[in-house]
Amino acid sequence: MLVRLNTVLENIFCTVLKIFFGAMILIILLQVISRNVLQIPIIWTLDLAQLCFSWCIFIGAAVAFRRDAHYHLDLIPPSWVKAGKFVRLLALLGSSIVIYVLLVYGIVFAGIGLTRSSLSLGVSEIWFFIPIPIGAAAMTLFLIERIGSLLGLVPNYRELG
Repeated sequence: MLVRLNTVLENIFCTVLKIFFGAMILIILLQVISRNVLQIPIIWTLDLAQLCFSWCIFIGAAVAFRRDAHYHLDLIPPSWVKAGKFVRLLALLGSSIVIYVLLVYGIVFAGIGLTRSSLSLGVSEIWFFIPIPIGAAAMTLFLIERIGSLLGLVPNYRELG
């Protein structure tokens, strides 16, 4: 059940990432052309590109966490199965600290963003900060899945095909 939920969530996030990354590239292209070719700076492009970047970073970090795509060192030889499993478990438990900070302070930042507006876009700044707790909440689900998979309690989504 958790693996299916996380797979659906990951697929939604990948679609969101494609949209925001494509939009960010187009917005930056518009900004470069308007400033350098047309000599007409468009003020709102910087904030909109920053908004897309924020979504890409925190939603992308959640997807990378599920896929175990973040940078890590292999300190234990593959033949040391139990020791390797223990070190991976410790690393995942350490990840929970980072996820906790992102979740708690992401909510704080989102609350601050509720009281402020982007002058150039005319929208609440919550949209710049809300990807932080959204990504952290997804990472929490992905963390539970990864720990469960490591302990053999849930199937590894890569093995399900």
